[in-house]
Amino acid sequence: RHRKGEHAMKKMQDTLITPPTPSYLKRGCRRRGRYFKDGNSGFTLIEIVMIIVIVSIAIPALLIVLGQETQQSVNAELQINAVNVGQAMMDEIRSKCWDATAVSGSTCTGTVTPSAISNDGQSRTACTGTPNTYDDVDDYNGLSEPCTWGGPSFTTTVAVCYVAAADLNSCLTIPPATSDFKRIQVTVTNTTLGSVELVTLVGNY
Repeated sequence: RHRKGEHAMKKMQDTLITPPTPSYLKRGCRRRGRYFKDGNSGFTLIEIVMIIVIVSIAIPALLIVLGQETQQSVNAELQINAVNVGQAMMDEIRSKCWDATAVSGSTCTGTVTPSAISNDGQSRTACTGTPNTYDDVDDYNGLSEPCTWGGPSFTTTVAVCYVAAADLNSCLTIPPATSDFKRIQVTVTNTTLGSVELVTLVGNY
């Protein structure tokens, strides 16, 4: 009889400690458009469709932005390279005498009589510039050379002309088209970037 009492007491304790699971949790119930079963939640078909629509709109826009950023980075690098190419050509030109009439001097200094802008028959190796027999800035007038520098291809063109002191941006064309100032323009062109122009003035002194 004592053992029967213990068995009944233990059964009562199990009943109090572990309550029975409600039937609606076992079968699953629908609350506010979602199904809940054993504590797990999911998405409805409408929610899944909305997510797909939002993602399909956001991804193309993101790809466009990334593409623009990449293109801007490429253009910036090309522009830096183009400026470097143009500056190297400009430095080379400025290291020459102001006019053909000054090349007889050892240092190309001093005021000389301006002469017509033309190449005096000298030559220059394209791109490398070596060997180079150009001895005055006039020899570079009309120069055009396509070169590949570090991958990209650039075309460098040079224009040299006389300008008046009152208008340093316009080339003199009416004879006698000479003065004490020469305008040197170096243009570097790339098919992707477009063109970059470098301009300087040199004087007869």
